[in-house]
Amino acid sequence: MGAVTISEQDAARIARRYPRRRTPSWLWIPLAVTFGALLVWWTVWAGWHGANPPVAAKVVGFKVVSDTQIDVQVTVQRADPSSRVACQVKALAISYETVGQLPFTWEPTGAELQTQWVTVRTFKRAVTGEIDYCRVVP
Repeated sequence: MGAVTISEQDAARIARRYPRRRTPSWLWIPLAVTFGALLVWWTVWAGWHGANPPVAAKVVGFKVVSDTQIDVQVTVQRADPSSRVACQVKALAISYETVGQLPFTWEPTGAELQTQWVTVRTFKRAVTGEIDYCRVVP
C-alpha cells in the first residue's frame, strides 16, 4: 500500500474541524503545579487541624439506673486546661432514637483530663449514652 495523499480541500476541512489550541500547552504546567501545591497544603492543614482538636470527649461507661434514668461517665481532654468546655450527652433507646439529652459545662480545673458522671433523665428506657457535641466556650 502506498502513501496516502490529502488534497488541499481535505486539509482545509480537517483544519476547520480540528482547530489549533488557543492556549499553549506549556501554560497549563504552572497552573497544575500551583493547584497541586495548594491541594497538598490544604490536605496537610486539614489533617493537622482534625488530629489536634481543642477538646475531645468520650463516653467511658454508663449505667442504666431505671426506665427513666441513665448515668453516663464522660472523660474530656482539653488542649488548654484553663478553658471551659460545653458538652451535650444524649441517651439512646434500643431503636437508636434519642430518648434524653443533657447539656452541661465543664469548669476548668487545671487538669488536661477530667472524668465525671452525668445523670440523664429519659422518657423511655435508654440502652446507651453518647456525646452529641463538645466545644470550648468563653
